[in-house]
Amino acid sequence: MRIAAWKAGLFAAVSLMGVSGIARADSPWGPFTANIELTNDYRFRGISQTDRGAAVQGGVDYANNGWFAGVWASNVDFEDDLTKNAPAEVDIYGGYNYAWTDTTEVGLQARYYWYPDSRFQNTATYDYFELQGHVKHTFDKFTLAAEIDWSPDYFFESGTGVNVFATASAPILKEFWFFDGGLAASGHLGYQWIEDNAQFGAPDYLYWDIGLTATAGIFSFDARYIDTDLSHHDCFGGLNWCEGGFVGTVSVALPG
Repeated sequence: MRIAAWKAGLFAAVSLMGVSGIARADSPWGPFTANIELTNDYRFRGISQTDRGAAVQGGVDYANNGWFAGVWASNVDFEDDLTKNAPAEVDIYGGYNYAWTDTTEVGLQARYYWYPDSRFQNTATYDYFELQGHVKHTFDKFTLAAEIDWSPDYFFESGTGVNVFATASAPILKEFWFFDGGLAASGHLGYQWIEDNAQFGAPDYLYWDIGLTATAGIFSFDARYIDTDLSHHDCFGGLNWCEGGFVGTVSVALPG
Protein backbone atom coordinates (compact mmCIF):
# COMPACT_ATOMS: atom_id res chain seq x y z
CA MET A 1 0.00 0.00 0.00
CA ARG A 2 2.40 2.63 -1.15
CA ILE A 3 1.66 6.22 -0.15
CA ALA A 4 0.82 7.35 -3.65
CA ALA A 5 3.27 9.23 -5.74
CA TRP A 6 3.88 12.10 -3.37
CA LYS A 7 5.46 10.37 -0.39
CA ALA A 8 7.82 11.40 2.38
CA GLY A 9 10.91 13.47 1.96
CA LEU A 10 10.33 16.47 -0.30
CA PHE A 11 7.76 14.49 -2.28
CA ALA A 12 9.87 11.40 -1.99
CA ALA A 13 13.00 13.04 -3.30
CA VAL A 14 13.98 10.04 -5.39
CA SER A 15 10.84 7.94 -5.84
CA LEU A 16 8.96 10.86 -7.30
CA MET A 17 11.43 11.32 -10.15
CA GLY A 18 9.56 8.76 -12.18
CA VAL A 19 6.07 10.17 -11.68
CA SER A 20 6.70 13.86 -12.05
CA GLY A 21 5.66 13.67 -15.68
CA ILE A 22 8.86 15.44 -16.75
CA ALA A 23 11.58 13.50 -18.58
CA ARG A 24 15.15 14.72 -18.63
CA ALA A 25 16.12 15.33 -22.23
CA ASP A 26 19.78 14.52 -21.58
CA SER A 27 19.09 11.23 -19.80
CA PRO A 28 20.81 8.20 -21.38
CA TRP A 29 17.65 6.28 -20.60
CA GLY A 30 15.46 8.76 -22.45
CA PRO A 31 12.04 9.02 -20.78
CA PHE A 32 12.76 6.13 -18.39
CA THR A 33 13.99 6.36 -14.79
CA ALA A 34 14.37 3.86 -11.98
CA ASN A 35 14.65 3.94 -8.22
CA ILE A 36 15.88 1.59 -5.50
CA GLU A 37 15.12 2.07 -1.81
CA LEU A 38 16.09 0.44 1.46
CA THR A 39 14.06 1.34 4.56
CA ASN A 40 13.92 0.04 8.12
CA ASP A 41 10.08 0.05 8.07
CA TYR A 42 7.75 0.31 5.07
CA ARG A 43 4.93 2.62 6.19
CA PHE A 44 1.81 3.33 4.18
CA ARG A 45 -0.44 6.10 5.47
CA GLY A 46 1.20 5.74 8.86
CA ILE A 47 0.81 1.96 9.22
CA SER A 48 3.68 -0.52 8.95
CA GLN A 49 3.41 -2.95 6.04
CA THR A 50 6.38 -5.08 7.13
CA ASP A 51 5.60 -5.89 10.77
CA ARG A 52 7.96 -3.00 11.65
CA GLY A 53 10.74 -4.73 9.74
CA ALA A 54 13.00 -3.67 6.87
CA ALA A 55 11.99 -3.47 3.22
CA VAL A 56 13.76 -3.44 -0.13
CA GLN A 57 11.83 -1.50 -2.76
CA GLY A 58 12.24 -0.35 -6.32
CA GLY A 59 10.53 0.72 -9.48
CA VAL A 60 10.81 1.72 -13.12
CA ASP A 61 8.97 4.72 -14.59
CA TYR A 62 8.22 6.27 -17.94
CA ALA A 63 7.43 10.01 -18.23
CA ASN A 64 6.93 12.14 -21.33
CA ASN A 65 5.06 15.42 -21.89
CA GLY A 66 3.08 15.07 -18.69
CA TRP A 67 2.07 11.43 -19.24
CA PHE A 68 3.58 8.83 -16.95
CA ALA A 69 3.38 5.13 -16.15
CA GLY A 70 5.34 2.78 -13.98
CA VAL A 71 5.65 -0.23 -11.75
CA TRP A 72 6.96 -0.36 -8.17
CA ALA A 73 7.40 -3.24 -5.73
CA SER A 74 8.21 -3.92 -2.08
CA ASN A 75 8.29 -6.85 0.29
CA VAL A 76 5.47 -6.87 2.86
CA ASP A 77 4.68 -8.87 5.98
CA PHE A 78 1.21 -8.83 7.55
CA GLU A 79 1.96 -11.77 9.87
CA ASP A 80 -0.63 -14.00 8.21
CA ASP A 81 -0.90 -16.93 5.85
CA LEU A 82 -1.55 -14.63 2.88
CA THR A 83 1.77 -12.77 3.06
CA LYS A 84 3.63 -15.95 3.97
CA ASN A 85 2.31 -17.23 0.65
CA ALA A 86 2.85 -13.94 -1.24
CA PRO A 87 5.16 -11.53 0.66
CA ALA A 88 5.14 -8.80 -1.97
CA GLU A 89 3.23 -5.74 -3.12
CA VAL A 90 3.40 -4.59 -6.74
CA ASP A 91 1.96 -1.21 -7.74
CA ILE A 92 1.04 -0.58 -11.38
CA TYR A 93 0.10 3.01 -12.21
CA GLY A 94 -0.28 5.64 -14.89
CA GLY A 95 -1.67 9.11 -15.35
CA TYR A 96 -1.12 12.69 -16.41
CA ASN A 97 0.37 15.76 -14.71
CA TYR A 98 -0.51 19.18 -16.08
CA ALA A 99 1.53 22.33 -15.43
CA TRP A 100 -1.27 24.85 -14.85
CA THR A 101 1.29 27.62 -14.40
CA ASP A 102 5.03 27.75 -13.80
CA THR A 103 4.33 27.18 -10.09
CA THR A 104 1.12 25.13 -10.04
CA GLU A 105 0.62 21.51 -11.09
CA VAL A 106 -2.48 19.33 -11.13
CA GLY A 107 -2.53 15.60 -11.82
CA LEU A 108 -4.63 12.48 -12.01
CA GLN A 109 -3.52 8.87 -11.87
CA ALA A 110 -4.93 5.36 -11.62
CA ARG A 111 -3.07 2.86 -9.45
CA TYR A 112 -3.57 -0.86 -8.92
CA TYR A 113 -2.13 -2.43 -5.77
CA TRP A 114 -1.40 -6.08 -6.54
CA TYR A 115 -0.43 -8.67 -3.93
CA PRO A 116 0.41 -11.75 -6.03
CA ASP A 117 -1.34 -14.92 -4.85
CA SER A 118 -2.80 -13.08 -1.86
CA ARG A 119 -6.08 -15.02 -1.90
CA PHE A 120 -5.76 -17.92 0.53
CA GLN A 121 -8.39 -20.52 1.43
CA ASN A 122 -11.22 -18.47 -0.13
CA THR A 123 -10.55 -15.37 1.99
CA ALA A 124 -10.80 -11.85 0.60
CA THR A 125 -7.91 -10.67 -1.53
CA TYR A 126 -5.66 -7.75 -0.64
CA ASP A 127 -5.67 -6.37 -4.21
CA TYR A 128 -7.42 -3.06 -4.85
CA PHE A 129 -7.65 -0.07 -7.19
CA GLU A 130 -7.41 3.66 -6.45
CA LEU A 131 -8.04 6.80 -8.44
CA GLN A 132 -5.80 9.62 -7.20
CA GLY A 133 -5.84 13.37 -7.87
CA HIS A 134 -3.51 16.07 -6.63
CA VAL A 135 -2.68 19.75 -6.82
CA LYS A 136 0.74 21.22 -6.00
CA HIS A 137 1.87 24.83 -5.74
CA THR A 138 5.39 26.13 -5.26
CA PHE A 139 5.80 29.38 -3.39
CA ASP A 140 9.01 31.38 -3.06
CA LYS A 141 10.33 29.44 -0.05
CA PHE A 142 8.20 26.28 0.18
CA THR A 143 5.82 23.93 -1.62
CA LEU A 144 2.32 22.81 -0.63
CA ALA A 145 0.39 19.90 -2.10
CA ALA A 146 -2.95 18.19 -1.49
CA GLU A 147 -4.20 14.80 -2.67
CA ILE A 148 -7.41 12.80 -2.58
CA ASP A 149 -7.55 9.06 -3.21
CA TRP A 150 -10.71 7.04 -3.85
CA SER A 151 -11.11 3.28 -4.01
CA PRO A 152 -14.39 1.50 -4.86
CA ASP A 153 -13.25 -1.51 -2.79
CA TYR A 154 -10.32 -0.79 -0.51
CA PHE A 155 -7.65 -3.11 0.92
CA PHE A 156 -8.90 -6.59 1.90
CA GLU A 157 -12.27 -5.92 0.25
CA SER A 158 -13.23 -3.43 2.96
CA GLY A 159 -15.58 -1.33 0.84
CA THR A 160 -15.26 2.25 -0.34
CA GLY A 161 -12.08 3.96 0.85
CA VAL A 162 -11.32 7.70 0.76
CA ASN A 163 -8.00 9.21 1.76
CA VAL A 164 -7.06 12.89 1.87
CA PHE A 165 -3.71 14.33 2.82
CA ALA A 166 -1.63 17.49 2.58
CA THR A 167 2.12 17.87 2.21
CA ALA A 168 4.42 20.77 2.99
CA SER A 169 8.09 20.86 2.04
CA ALA A 170 10.83 23.46 2.10
CA PRO A 171 14.57 23.56 1.34
CA ILE A 172 16.72 24.33 4.36
CA LEU A 173 20.27 24.33 2.98
CA LYS A 174 21.45 24.35 -0.64
CA GLU A 175 24.49 22.34 0.42
CA PHE A 176 24.93 20.26 3.57
CA TRP A 177 28.31 18.66 4.30
CA PHE A 178 28.91 16.37 1.31
CA PHE A 179 25.21 16.50 0.33
CA ASP A 180 25.52 18.63 -2.80
CA GLY A 181 21.75 18.42 -3.34
CA GLY A 182 21.11 20.11 -0.03
CA LEU A 183 18.83 19.47 2.92
CA ALA A 184 15.02 19.76 2.92
CA ALA A 185 12.24 19.41 5.49
CA SER A 186 8.80 17.98 4.77
CA GLY A 187 5.70 16.62 6.45
CA HIS A 188 2.32 15.01 5.78
CA LEU A 189 -1.05 15.16 7.48
CA GLY A 190 -3.77 12.82 6.27
CA TYR A 191 -7.00 11.03 7.12
CA GLN A 192 -8.22 7.62 5.87
CA TRP A 193 -11.91 6.65 5.78
CA ILE A 194 -12.91 2.98 5.30
CA GLU A 195 -16.49 1.83 4.71
CA ASP A 196 -16.16 -1.57 6.42
CA ASN A 197 -13.87 -0.97 9.38
CA ALA A 198 -14.45 -4.45 10.82
CA GLN A 199 -13.27 -6.08 7.60
CA PHE A 200 -10.26 -3.73 7.35
CA GLY A 201 -9.30 -4.31 10.98
CA ALA A 202 -9.11 -0.72 12.23
CA PRO A 203 -11.34 2.38 12.50
CA ASP A 204 -10.94 5.49 10.37
CA TYR A 205 -7.76 7.24 11.40
CA LEU A 206 -5.48 10.27 11.26
CA TYR A 207 -1.82 9.91 10.30
CA TRP A 208 1.12 12.26 10.05
CA ASP A 209 4.89 12.45 9.61
CA ILE A 210 7.70 14.98 9.71
CA GLY A 211 11.30 14.60 8.60
CA LEU A 212 14.43 15.67 6.77
CA THR A 213 15.85 14.62 3.41
CA ALA A 214 19.46 15.08 2.33
CA THR A 215 20.57 14.47 -1.27
CA ALA A 216 24.01 13.67 -2.63
CA GLY A 217 24.17 12.97 -6.36
CA ILE A 218 21.96 9.97 -7.09
CA PHE A 219 21.57 9.18 -3.38
CA SER A 220 18.88 10.45 -1.03
CA PHE A 221 18.76 9.94 2.75
CA ASP A 222 15.46 10.45 4.55
CA ALA A 223 14.93 10.44 8.34
CA ARG A 224 11.33 10.74 9.51
CA TYR A 225 9.00 10.30 12.48
CA ILE A 226 5.67 8.69 11.53
CA ASP A 227 2.58 8.21 13.70
CA THR A 228 -1.21 7.67 13.71
CA ASP A 229 -4.00 8.35 16.21
CA LEU A 230 -4.90 4.64 16.41
CA SER A 231 -4.55 3.06 19.84
CA HIS A 232 -2.81 -0.25 20.35
CA HIS A 233 -6.20 -1.93 20.83
CA ASP A 234 -7.66 -0.45 17.62
CA CYS A 235 -4.67 -1.44 15.48
CA PHE A 236 -5.73 -4.75 13.91
CA GLY A 237 -6.63 -6.35 17.23
CA GLY A 238 -3.63 -5.18 19.25
CA LEU A 239 -0.64 -4.94 16.91
CA ASN A 240 2.11 -2.29 17.11
CA TRP A 241 2.00 -1.40 13.41
CA CYS A 242 0.18 1.90 14.05
CA GLU A 243 2.47 3.22 16.79
CA GLY A 244 4.85 6.08 16.21
CA GLY A 245 8.41 5.43 15.17
CA PHE A 246 11.44 6.74 13.34
CA VAL A 247 11.91 5.54 9.77
CA GLY A 248 15.11 5.88 7.79
CA THR A 249 15.26 5.41 4.01
CA VAL A 250 18.17 5.36 1.59
CA SER A 251 17.24 5.84 -2.08
CA VAL A 252 19.13 5.64 -5.35
CA ALA A 253 17.88 7.34 -8.53
CA LEU A 254 18.91 5.98 -11.92
CA PRO A 255 20.31 7.02 -14.25
CA GLY A 256 22.72 9.35 -12.46
